[in-house]
Amino acid sequence: MAGLLDRRERVILAEDLAGVAEGTPGEVMLYTGMRWVRYWVRFDTGAERGSIHRDKLVREDEWESFLAGRAAAEAAGETDELAGSPGGDAQESPVADAGGGTGGDVVINGATVPAHLLSRSASARERLGG
Repeated sequence: MAGLLDRRERVILAEDLAGVAEGTPGEVMLYTGMRWVRYWVRFDTGAERGSIHRDKLVREDEWESFLAGRAAAEAAGETDELAGSPGGDAQESPVADAGGGTGGDVVINGATVPAHLLSRSASARERLGG
């Protein structure tokens, strides 16, 4: 699953995103970034999502080997070890860490905007008379 993807390259989604299920094929529309590359993909379902990291996209011709590798890793228990490791929770939502829960979050183009930031923006608009 290594290497940059080119524009118009066919890919398959390796993880569920908001409104797009794992295994959905699509085409890379564009990519952006130099050190932190993100992809915009138009999926065959008509959905378009942006800011997708490379580890969530697999080339169509590599899909079967990706599934076999993931199944082997699950069988070996590697996924359980990663989830239980001391830094395994590093990708938790900052909303949950702040004690704000996840209710009221909004997903835009596959990126979650936490409810506390939406509330903060609304308060600022009211203060500024907007």
